[in-house]
Amino acid sequence: MKISVFYDHILQAAEQTGKPLPALLREVREAGIEAVEMRLSCFLENEAVLRLLKEAGLSVSCLYEFYEMEKGLVSPMEERHVLAAAQAGAERILVVPGFLAGQEAEERKACAQSAEETAAYMEQSESVRHMAERLAGMTALGRKYGVTVTVEDFDDAASPLNGMYGIRWFLEQVPDLKFTLDMGNFAHAGEDVLAAAALLEPYIAHVHCKDRGEEPSLQKQGGINKGLLPVAVGDGYIPIGMMVKELIRKGYNGYFAIEHFDAPNQEESILRSAAYLKRIAQEAVAEV
Repeated sequence: MKISVFYDHILQAAEQTGKPLPALLREVREAGIEAVEMRLSCFLENEAVLRLLKEAGLSVSCLYEFYEMEKGLVSPMEERHVLAAAQAGAERILVVPGFLAGQEAEERKACAQSAEETAAYMEQSESVRHMAERLAGMTALGRKYGVTVTVEDFDDAASPLNGMYGIRWFLEQVPDLKFTLDMGNFAHAGEDVLAAAALLEPYIAHVHCKDRGEEPSLQKQGGINKGLLPVAVGDGYIPIGMMVKELIRKGYNGYFAIEHFDAPNQEESILRSAAYLKRIAQEAVAEV
């Protein structure tokens, strides 16, 4: 099993604990974590980051960035994103292509539970078509440099990727586009992560292990979404252990990225998450 963690979590752990960043990076590596997920803007603004990571024995598993592709404009960051990943030795990038505004977002949300209605909406939405076109440009560039371009199930109702059918539409429309499975984000859309993962399985190229803590007000409603609180991997209600084992059994050999933005104790959460994932991997191997 290859484990990574969001670099922002390590930076926040440094703020919370007062420990030097190099010391925390070494601690992360000693916990069995091999790489970091990093935002493109952070990578570009910090020339020393690759050196710091290398000194700690860490690499970059994925570079991610947010865009406004719905506007239909070509951003120079699109090319820089792919080139930076190639420079960092990251085999994949994550693109959050953009968001729908106002009425557009409401219309997409209204049809999100139907594959047919979602596809019909996507086809007639100029904003969505702009996103697909720009993503196609990035996947073409990715082929040239050996970088896989992915999208994820994003936890914002204004995203056309908030839900399994919207994601599938993009994956079917954009050549070579792949999927980063975020295990905790389908809860935001009120969808069963197991059903969504089964639907999108052929496209999975990267995995975010995001657990969710229960919130009493949502738990009482009895739906899929029992809460969205950030917790260490394995401490919430998302069936992460089951999904990790299933992915391993089916031959997935990519990274399992630890994600818990805004966790109150990032250092402890990172270490707990890594220990949990390693235990699950050992159980998966033993079961096989």
